[in-house]
Amino acid sequence: MARVFPQLNELELRKLKSRAERNVYDSCAELDSETVVLFSFPWIKLTSFGTRRDGETDFLLFHKTKGVLSIEVKGGGVVFDPATGQWTSTDRHGVENPIRDPFQQALDAKYAFRDFLNADREWKRLGLNPTLGHAVLVPDINSAGAQQLQGSGRQLEIIGCDEDLERFPAWVESVFDFWHNPNDTARTPLGTAGMEFIKRRLCTRIEVKPSLSSVLADEEQERIRLTTDQSRTLLLLRNQKRAAISGGAGTGKTVLALEKAKSLAEAGVNTLLLCYNDPLADHLNEITQDIEHLNAMSFHQLCRFYRDVALTNTGRDFIKESLEFNAGKSKFDVCFPYALDEAIPHVKIQYDAIIIDEAQDFRDDYWMAIDTLLCEDEGKHLYVFFDPNQQLYEKNSYFPITEEPYPLSWNCRNTKIIHDLAYQFYKGDPTESSPIPGEAVEVIAESGLKLQAKKLHLHILNLLNNESVSPGDICVLVPSEKAKDYTPLLKANPLPKGVSWIEGEMGNRKKICIETVRRFKGLEATYIYFWGADAYNREDHPEVLYVTLSRAKSRLCIIGEAEACKSLLDH
Repeated sequence: MARVFPQLNELELRKLKSRAERNVYDSCAELDSETVVLFSFPWIKLTSFGTRRDGETDFLLFHKTKGVLSIEVKGGGVVFDPATGQWTSTDRHGVENPIRDPFQQALDAKYAFRDFLNADREWKRLGLNPTLGHAVLVPDINSAGAQQLQGSGRQLEIIGCDEDLERFPAWVESVFDFWHNPNDTARTPLGTAGMEFIKRRLCTRIEVKPSLSSVLADEEQERIRLTTDQSRTLLLLRNQKRAAISGGAGTGKTVLALEKAKSLAEAGVNTLLLCYNDPLADHLNEITQDIEHLNAMSFHQLCRFYRDVALTNTGRDFIKESLEFNAGKSKFDVCFPYALDEAIPHVKIQYDAIIIDEAQDFRDDYWMAIDTLLCEDEGKHLYVFFDPNQQLYEKNSYFPITEEPYPLSWNCRNTKIIHDLAYQFYKGDPTESSPIPGEAVEVIAESGLKLQAKKLHLHILNLLNNESVSPGDICVLVPSEKAKDYTPLLKANPLPKGVSWIEGEMGNRKKICIETVRRFKGLEATYIYFWGADAYNREDHPEVLYVTLSRAKSRLCIIGEAEACKSLLDH
């Protein structure tokens, strides 16, 4: 039995407009197993005028030893007027309709397919030159009528009638014999190689996926919609001067904090937007620098800012004094907040609103200075956004807002797959995953940092060169404590022209960011490479893994030893 493509079921066959084509389609199944049949095969032909003309052949037959045959099928009666060169078909009601010359159609299809083959590099490498033939089948006409159709270029041997349809395999073989020239030594059969080529090129399921960059763009649009819906939370709190908003990673806390700060500033309220991490502060400052009445900085940048102003006003360096007074104590956790508290009375800058992101990382000593900045005035605005699961630094016991926090209920950032992986390390109110399914987490499992860096580099090159992913959407996160062991190995690898590695900066569309896990907290990237499976395990570092894995918006790739990667993904 021959293989016929496309494989139509009974319902699909009944929907065919041409009963004649339907009957021929059924008859094709009677051909031997060395035959492949393509039904309704489209083609494009280059004319002698240099223009393109498209067409379609009803049936294209391929036989392993006999060659290729193009068959045009015409149902009903057929009329040819040599005076005008016009062909006409006549249906069972006697209605005539002008048609193209069926023999010319079959001939055009034959040569169009020949041109298609000759333009294919793989076909050229095979070096095959099969017999090409064409024929016309008029299954509603008897043998006497078929004889009347004979003429120049219309030999009886290539005309099939109703009787030929009844003995279809024999008729097809006779047509192949007509076109076969035993003395033509240049001709070669298709053979196994040729038939495999035909099946691969024309009969194999084709699945062309959209580029990754296109998929990522679609996911980002859905993410924006989800975040917009989540931002309606602020409408519920618009009349509250003080509020705490809690939520897991990806619930849009930073976006909401930014929106609240912008809305207050645009209303003329002198607003301070604070966070813990400097990279996040730099990002927030960049996107708010043109907004009046709004300053965005990290807590320690705030300390330096007040130190600088106080130094100008008084000549005293309160950070230096604090370091001396608190000798042996933590520079950032004790000396900086102490210096800020001392500098505030000497700086004539007050805020009517303070919005704090990453509030879970603010130590008790930080809040004392913040309370001073607001003068504990009940008319002042204080909004804190926090995730207790993201306390990578020393935990605090004091929180300035005693009311129950308002919970954010769904993850707007991560795909469901990334959410499910990251949230196995989460403890708190339930957080729904986003409806964006995403793709499976990828793994680069290699022994040793050098091999890992090499494979990671190749993976990134594929994103840039084959998937059209923007360099600015890619970020590599490395262990904070061992960055010097990781980063140089990766940066030693070249990138395509115009693209480079960068540390400590996000948002540059031509640069791929390499950052430490801790410094990247509060930030996000479309494609995250977590090159740290060997440094962090699920038993000892659940908070680090929760924060790190949840930085990835759409795609996540984990790099490390095979066992470490497997352990991380087993959940």
